This record gives sequence, structure tokens and C-alpha cells, in this order.
Amino acid sequence: MLERGQELSANLVLVRRLGAGSSGEVWLVEDRERGGLRAVKILSATLAQDVATCAALRDEYARVAALGHPNVLRIDGLYRSARHAWIAMDYAAGGDLTQLRGRACGEILRVAIPVASALAAAHAAGLVHRDVKPANVLLSAEGVPLLADFGGHTTGSPFSASPQQLAGAPASIADDMYGFGALLYELLSGYPPFYPDAAAARDVEQEPAPPPAHVPATMAQMLAKLLARRAEDRPADMRSVERELRAALASLPPPAMMSSMNEPVADKPASVRIEPPGLRPPPGQGEPLRSEWQRNTGPRVTEEELRRQGFRRGLGASLVALGIAAVAIVFFVLPKWVARDQPVAKQPAAAVVAPKAEEKAAAEKKEIDFAALAKAKQAAEEVRAIIDERLQKLNERAASEWGGEEYTRINSLLAAADTDFTAREYTLAEEKLNEIVPLLDVVEERAPQVLAEQLKEGAKALQEGRSEDAKAAFTLALKIEPNNQVASRGLKRSGTLDQVLALLTTAERQEKEGNATEAADNFRKALSLDAEATRATEGLARISSRQAADAFASSMARGYSALAATNYSQAREAFEAARRIRPDAPEIAQALRQIEQEQRTGVINVKLQQAQQFESQEKWAEALKEYRSVLELDSTVAAANDGVARTAPRATLNEQLELYLTQPERLFSQSVRAVAKETLARAAGIANPGPILSRQVKTLGEWLARADVPVPVALRSDNITQVTIYRVGALGAFEQRSLELVPGSYTVVGTRPGYRDVRREISVMPGAAPEPVVIRCEDKI
Repeated sequence: MLERGQELSANLVLVRRLGAGSSGEVWLVEDRERGGLRAVKILSATLAQDVATCAALRDEYARVAALGHPNVLRIDGLYRSARHAWIAMDYAAGGDLTQLRGRACGEILRVAIPVASALAAAHAAGLVHRDVKPANVLLSAEGVPLLADFGGHTTGSPFSASPQQLAGAPASIADDMYGFGALLYELLSGYPPFYPDAAAARDVEQEPAPPPAHVPATMAQMLAKLLARRAEDRPADMRSVERELRAALASLPPPAMMSSMNEPVADKPASVRIEPPGLRPPPGQGEPLRSEWQRNTGPRVTEEELRRQGFRRGLGASLVALGIAAVAIVFFVLPKWVARDQPVAKQPAAAVVAPKAEEKAAAEKKEIDFAALAKAKQAAEEVRAIIDERLQKLNERAASEWGGEEYTRINSLLAAADTDFTAREYTLAEEKLNEIVPLLDVVEERAPQVLAEQLKEGAKALQEGRSEDAKAAFTLALKIEPNNQVASRGLKRSGTLDQVLALLTTAERQEKEGNATEAADNFRKALSLDAEATRATEGLARISSRQAADAFASSMARGYSALAATNYSQAREAFEAARRIRPDAPEIAQALRQIEQEQRTGVINVKLQQAQQFESQEKWAEALKEYRSVLELDSTVAAANDGVARTAPRATLNEQLELYLTQPERLFSQSVRAVAKETLARAAGIANPGPILSRQVKTLGEWLARADVPVPVALRSDNITQVTIYRVGALGAFEQRSLELVPGSYTVVGTRPGYRDVRREISVMPGAAPEPVVIRCEDKI
């Protein structure tokens, strides 16, 4: 049993379990040697003991590591200890792709393209993944997708494996094509193809349900090719799939920068600043000022055009001033000049002076009124032009429907200003026009609020099934902001709302009547018309949940039935099927523990019987190995502990005896013979020895007896060479000598001044005298 804090090896300590499956458990570990956290997949006992599978895994993971692709999870390799076998790999802290189910198509494509690239690199290297699914694509802490858990010899997952793979056909690239299609399908729709009907997944005649309506047509066509039931109908290579994915991503419309309901409103000026207007010259000399005017509906004047107009108006104003001066000269100065040349009529002084003074005052008054009138008219026209432009934009946004009192007041003031202008009351007209400017500010600032209210009202009407009210609200919202995506979608939804509601009503009735399949079909039809229909989504979720509950109960029942029949493989398969439906169900872990316990008990009984059989055959080492393997499974088994205590010394004794018997020459050493005699005495003291031990004791005794009997050895020399036998003594010079030596190996050395020493190695065997040993120093130095 693996536990937190347990040492997997000298440098790896278990931190927490990340997941588990039929092939083993995945743990987060602390790497003391490298520092930091890593991930390891600890293989199940069955896989760890399968030498062929482990060798294949080691070879395959070495090839995966050699890929060096940035989107393939880095794997160190397969390691073993006395009790476990594990695969060491990098730790991906971001989870897996299952968390992206139901995300936007663009977001899914951006993580799918690197996976396609990784698969293409693997295929180019001759590797087939065999189990492509969202759970096997991990995310780094930075969100980089990493293809992991190459399948080895697995048949793949039931809902992501191809029909050929499920049928047991040899693995091929076409299987990965299908698995990649199933991955895309699951991320886009929220569940894998054919889920939860595993039988349909195996049937080559069955076609998966079409993807949701929001999936673009190009993506739907690609999914159809990838999920083709026949292998030859799928794409030939993953590089072409990667290119199609990139093209599909490029063709998607750019995502909206911000929801229109949350879009910030640009600041608008509190009032419009009006530049002082210039005067324009009269249309014709002597022509009176006209009171009629027209609302400016032409194109908006640019700043450059305004500057040019300002120059022209300034010039016009100068000309007007010059004209007024000329009129003054004609009416006032010229008569004086003429009068000086004429004789003066005799009239009373008072009568002459008074008319001239009145005429001069009237002329000055006429001159002042004329200039002011022209300037006031021009100022009113300037304000009116700006108001017209802003009001036109508001009218285009249907302000008449939402402008409120301010909009009514604007039109009232505008009508009054028109009346004043017709009456040549230009100053009064300008005053009324200037009152309109802040009212325009209020109406313009109200537009975002009204837009939000209409969007909210439209959403509420959709929720309550009021299609006409929803259409009216979203139509007005689009008038206020024509490019608003929320309003566009809402208007589209309101157009199909009645049809969607009819489908939902039918589906919910069928669901209550127990017609789950027909109800699900109608819910899907509703979603195809309105992808945001929450009642349809919730209805499908209920049906899926109910079907999943039924499938879960069925799998658990099959598992317990197989467990009662001691068919552990079928029981484990059934419980694993239940785990795929409800990964967090506590009863699954309990059932699997029961399988492990029963299997462990059965294995222990078999091993104990085998160990006892080895004991009866005096195969002490094999018996000891079996007892120890039992203790690895359960250290509390008393029979195994007693067996180890009983067989360990016998195994050691047997090994020592066999060493002497297979290498009898070692007995020729005095020290070895002494130890051998002790071993023989210990073996002879064992009560009720078996035939093997009896033979070993007898043979070793015979060898030791022979090894103690001296054997005559003849030596020949030249009576000059000094002869010495190591461990025997110096024999001096002689021509011929005989002595008795116990069996063993001896070194005879001859020395003579002026000659090279002579050395002879002799072996004295029991029972037979060796050939005479000649030892003479004859090689002069």
C-alpha cells in the first residue's frame, strides 16, 4: 500500500497521489537529488512482474524521450526497486484538457494544434500513441499542452479508441487520428462520441452524433473525417490535420474585446464649445438680409474646411465694414463737402441744426443694427449646424423612442428657435439653440444606460418566453448600437424562440414519460436552433445523469457478480467501467480494494504451498524466496515468518556445503579445511536430515578424510641449490629427498649464489604421489 511520505527510492519521496488507473497509480514526488517536484507512474504489480511488457515500455519510453518535442511530456525512463517499478516524468501542474470542455472553438483550437504537432512528430519517429484523449494531454504551469501517457500495449479508452483498436487490430496511425478526433469532439461538445453507449462505439456501422450547432462547418467536416468508422477514410497523416486546424483557427472571427453590456462609455463633453462666428458679406449690394433658413443636413464640415470658412468669413466681415463706411461717407460726409460748395440758405439756426442732428443719429443707429444683425445671424447658424449634426446621429439611433423629456424639450426649443430666426430675432434664436446643447449631452449620455436596459429586458423576455417583447427590446438595442453582438444574438434567438419552446415542452413531457432517447433528440434540436437554451442544456444533463446512474449501477452489479465468482479480471473491468462514469464514487475504491485483498489472499496461499513443497524437496533457497515474497504482500502472515526463520539457516548451510563439494580443491588449504570441518559438524547435527543433506554430509566427510592423509613427494636437486618449501620449511642442499605432504598446493623455491632463483608450484592430490619435483639453479646471473 503506497502512502504519503513513503520512500520510493533513495532520492524519491511520495508527496500525494495524483490519480490511478488499471495500469498503476500516478504520484507527485519530491526529488531529493535534483530538488523540486516530479511525477511518477508506479506500475501495478501485474505489469511490474511482466518482464516482456516492462522491456517494451522501457524501449517505447526511450523513443518518446528521444523525440524532444516541446509538446511531449518529458520522460526519464523506467526504473525498478525491490518492490516497485515506475516511470519518472516531469510534473505538469496545470491539470489536463478535460477542464476545457465546452470552451470557445478558438480556445480549443489553440491547444489542439500543438497536440497535433506532437502526434505528427511521434508518427514520423514510428510511434503510435494508442490512447489520445483529453485526460492524456496535460498542461504545464504556463498552460503549454503536453502529450503524455503513450499507450504501450493498451487497447485505449472505450470512447476514444477506434473501432479497429477496440476489436484488437494492430495499432496504427489511423487509431491516433480517430483518438484526436474524439478529443476535439469531447472538448467541443462536452462528452466523447457515443457516450455512454460503449457498444455503439465498437459498432463500425454506427455514426457519432453531429457536433453542437455552434461548431463551425469546417470543424464539423474535419471531425467527420477524423471519426470515420473505416480507417482508410481518415486523414493519412497528422501534418495535414495540423494545417487544416491552423486554417480553421485563422478563419474564425476575432473575439469581441468586451461584452457590449459591460462596454465602457466614452466621456462626452458637458457642452459644445462654439467658436465666435465671423460675418459674411451680403449676397448682393444693397440686398436686404433674408430671414428664411434651412436645417443643415449636408456632410459634416472638417476642421480644415472650418478654418477656410473662418478666413473667408473674416474677409467678408472686413468687406461689410468697408461697405458700411462707404455708406456713411455717401450719406454723411459727401453732403457736407457738397454743402461747402453751395450757397447757404438763410434759415433759422435752430431749424437748420435740429434736422441734421436727427439725421446723423438715425444713420448711426442704422449702421449699428446692421452689423449686430449680421453677426447674430451668423452665430445662430454656427450653433444650429452643430446641433443638426448631433441630432441627426441621435435620430439614427432612434432617440425618439428613448430620449425622454430632454429629447422632447430639444425639439420644442428647436421649433421656437426656428420661429425667432424667421422673425430675424437671431439673438433670441441663438439663446434657445444654446439651451439645446446640454440637453443633447444628457440624451447622448443616456444611450448606454438605455442599451443595457433593453439588453436586460430582452434577456428577461427570452427567459420568460415572450418572443415579441424580446424582438422589440433587441431591435431597439441594435438601433442604439448596430454592431452589438449580444443584441444580434438575442434577436436571432427571439426569432426561433417559439419553435424552441415547443420542442422543449415536448422533450420535457417525453422525459417524464420515460422516453429518454426521444426527449434527448428534441433537446438537441432545441439547442441546434438556440445554443443558449438553458432548459435544453439542463434537460440533456438530466438525461445524461440518469443514464449514467443506470450505467453505473449496472457496472457495479456486474462487478460484484464477477467478484463472487472469483473472476477478478471481469470484476476489475466492470468496476473500472463504473469509475469512468463516476470517477469519485467511494464504493469503487472499496470494491477494488476487496479485489486486491482477495487476490492477495489467493496469491499468499499459492506461495505458501509452493514454499512448503520446496522445503520438502530440500530446495531451501527457493523456499526462502517464496516465504519472503509472501511477507512483501503481507508482513503479518505467521506461516511466512516461521518459514523464513526455518529455511534461512538451511539455505545458508546448503550453499556452504555445495561450495565445498563443487570446489573440493579448496579443502587442500588448512584454514579452509578447519572451517569445512565446522560446517560438516553443524550439518551432521541436524535431526532427520533429508536425502540431499545426508549425501552432502557423507561426501564432504570423505573429502576431508582424504585431505588429511599425507602423500609422499620426491624432490631432486644438485646438492648445491638450497631448497625451501613455503609453509613446510628449509630443506637445504641435497641430490634426492622424499617427504610426506598433506594434500594441497605448495611452492618450492631454490636459491644459489650467482644464479637466478628457481620456483616450482606443485599440487598434492589425495591418494596418489605426484611426479618427482626437480629443483636446480642453473641460470647464471
